[in-house]
Amino acid sequence: MPNITAYNVDVDVDIDIDDFLSECSSREINELVKALTEDGYLVKNPLVLDPNNKLSKMEEEFLNKLHILSTKYYSMSDEELEMIEKLFEKYR
Repeated sequence: MPNITAYNVDVDVDIDIDDFLSECSSREINELVKALTEDGYLVKNPLVLDPNNKLSKMEEEFLNKLHILSTKYYSMSDEELEMIEKLFEKYR
């Protein structure tokens, strides 16, 4: 675990990550995720499923397909990218 300094005093705290997270409120976890994203440790990905959001099987499959498709950007032709752009503009 990291060494934390407060008021010029080193404090050595050994806390299990799971214990720490289980004691955090939803607001605190959201702040942690935001900080980790801003610091570059997490990639902001809107296709990550929210476990609290109950999706139908069809919606889950659709999001999974979008996620797979999002990893193929450099493999796509200009025409394929243009088609995706048109879909995006249509449903924006």
